[in-house]
Amino acid sequence: MKTTLSGGRYILPTLTTILCFQLSIFFQSCQKSVEPSVSEEIASRRKPQNPPPPPPPFYFSNCYNPLYSATLVKGEPANAAISKTYVNSPGGSYGAFTSATVNGITVTAPAGTFNVGSGTVIFTATGTPLNTGIFYITISVGNIQPCQMYIRVLNAPASGPTVDPGATEGSTGVVNFIYKGQSVAYTTVRAGDGKIWLQQNLGSPQVAFHVNDEASYGDYFQWGRWDDGHQSPNSPTITGGPSLSNPSHIPSGNPNFITGTTDGTSWWGTGGLATDTWSGSSATSTNGKDPCVALGAGWRLPTAADWLNLKNHEDLEGALTAFMSNLKLPAAGSRYFQNGESYYWSATATNIYANVLFISDNTYAATLQASYRGQGNSCRCVKD
Repeated sequence: MKTTLSGGRYILPTLTTILCFQLSIFFQSCQKSVEPSVSEEIASRRKPQNPPPPPPPFYFSNCYNPLYSATLVKGEPANAAISKTYVNSPGGSYGAFTSATVNGITVTAPAGTFNVGSGTVIFTATGTPLNTGIFYITISVGNIQPCQMYIRVLNAPASGPTVDPGATEGSTGVVNFIYKGQSVAYTTVRAGDGKIWLQQNLGSPQVAFHVNDEASYGDYFQWGRWDDGHQSPNSPTITGGPSLSNPSHIPSGNPNFITGTTDGTSWWGTGGLATDTWSGSSATSTNGKDPCVALGAGWRLPTAADWLNLKNHEDLEGALTAFMSNLKLPAAGSRYFQNGESYYWSATATNIYANVLFISDNTYAATLQASYRGQGNSCRCVKD
């Protein structure tokens, strides 16, 4: 039996319809509140994670330091042990290594085991160098980064009895003499001007193998001074003055490099004359002792005219041509000024200064210039 209200309307169907509509709204509301959280969870699962950082590089920390891993001599069999330090090692073993042969030199290392972290590998350079210069040999063991090993090959020092070069330009000889209290042998050469010259700077143990070969720079003399120790690149300095201003003040020798803050306190900074000399074996107020006389009869410092004549015959036009000349002149700079240029003393004075052959690395020129007598410059000797 159906319940009715006034006017004949039925109440049950209407309530049922309302209830169903409310339930429908409720379920839709629940669905909407759940779906975003589920979507966010799925999205978070699909989001890419940051990759782990790569391992630190595994390499030789002293690959380029020191600059030269080994110093060898041309023509002399080598057997040099070279230690290379590695860092950031993961550990593990490695096999024996043999490099390519470069300039007659081969580098090897036996098999071994890396430490975890850091350690060393001992390489050995063997063979007989064929030529002078700087050479690069690639080394690598295991999975370490390859390293360019620097090998420096020097000229063999002069040896044998004193003998002059032959008459042919470029031929070489040997001269033996006493320098700094020691018996030494230097290479000599017949230059383009026909004269015999040293092929080494005084104080250098070898003929230069490169324009910037530091081992061939030699000593730095103050004008008018001799082999008394002051010329050593690291000799102590002393401030000069009126009682220490010309060769007559140091007849017994003075191992100090004489400096000053004014002309009056620098070496031979005042009172110099164009007639002053740097020759012979005695020291006076106007003459310095010639260090080249120690080489024997006929040897002396070159004059300004000697340098100009040599320049013309050897085509000296800058640092590179100076090195490529028969004299193998390196860019030794001067004391305190190792700047790729060259200053070679002459025995010729000019007022309170003295002449040098200045060889430029920038302007490709070689010219005679006046230099303060207190400057430390290189010396070459010539034989009449």
